Amino acid sequence: KDGFDELALRTAMDQIVSHHDALRIIFRPSEHGYEAWNRAIGEGELYTLERMDFSHETEVAAAIEAKVNEIQAGIHLSEGPLVKLGLFHCPDGDHLLIAIHHLVVDTVSWRILFEDITTAYEQALNGQAARLPHKTDSFRTWADGQSQYANSPAMAAELAFWQEMEQGVYQPLPKDESPSHSLNRDSENITVTWTAQETEQLLKQVHRAYNTEMNDVLLTALGLTIHRWAGLERVLVSLEGHGRESI
Repeated sequence: KDGFDELALRTAMDQIVSHHDALRIIFRPSEHGYEAWNRAIGEGELYTLERMDFSHETEVAAAIEAKVNEIQAGIHLSEGPLVKLGLFHCPDGDHLLIAIHHLVVDTVSWRILFEDITTAYEQALNGQAARLPHKTDSFRTWADGQSQYANSPAMAAELAFWQEMEQGVYQPLPKDESPSHSLNRDSENITVTWTAQETEQLLKQVHRAYNTEMNDVLLTALGLTIHRWAGLERVLVSLEGHGRESI
């Protein structure tokens, strides 16, 4: 039965929270709402690791689920840590939970973290000195960059355009009925499969004309579709970004 070496796991996690600044953040209430505070490496507990022996448990899945919920619910924003681990010894081997609050991690970051945790754990297991890939930018550098960008002349020149967009009048999309609330059960999924040739055209060939990116093309298709269907000239679409735009 494969099991985790707890000491190697702790060594690896020490490396991870030291290496990735954002994992040490806590959020303190202030007069302006909440402020992010990036803790130093020696400043308080940076993660917790709880060990549970479920090797003789009959309802293993239920026991794990209850403990997982308890660990996640125990994350305290203003005191930290925002990183909590659970190591479960079960009849079929060990299971590891890594819970990190969404304020300091996203789906893109998880992929990088999984690689780094695996590397650090294997190095600790083999008694090697920890060697992770070079850090990119510190959280502070990134925050400073965002602030400078937001207050730059380039952004000031764009401000009027976005304010006009925001204050514009947008007709709502037409509806067959006007229910007081939308329910998930009333939604529908439609799946379309494209050929390899169509996919190649979308990914590569279509962008040659105006040097576009995928979002540009998909949004154009959405706008054309809504116009053809509802006759609307102006549609307001909210987009979510992951903060890694090249600014």
